[in-house]
Amino acid sequence: MYSFFLWIPYIVVIGAILYFFVYKRSKFKNRAGAGAFFFENDCLVLNTGVPYPIPFGEIERVELHYNQLELDRRLSYGLWVWVVRKNGKIKRVYYKGYRTAKLALPSDMKAALEEHGLRVCMVDR
Repeated sequence: MYSFFLWIPYIVVIGAILYFFVYKRSKFKNRAGAGAFFFENDCLVLNTGVPYPIPFGEIERVELHYNQLELDRRLSYGLWVWVVRKNGKIKRVYYKGYRTAKLALPSDMKAALEEHGLRVCMVDR
């Protein structure tokens, strides 16, 4: 019986972390099936566990690092999205891409970013 009470703080901490994730993700409505990122409220939002918004005005360029050979031969691929800010800081996010997302391929992502007026650099690693 006493050992049950020792688990209560762990359960509360885990519950708080889960609530934080659900709360942060619920703030964004375009995240479902978005892929590596989506656009909302004049921000580029990196679709991570906790979505990471970056205002368009702070972005110098976006780099998409991918492997063309992997992209041609497999249904899934690995992609690094690097957002370089004007102040020199870089936010890097890894994305495991599948061809079912709205922005499925790096070329689709590049077109969407350019449509929003962002500079894009595609890097075949």
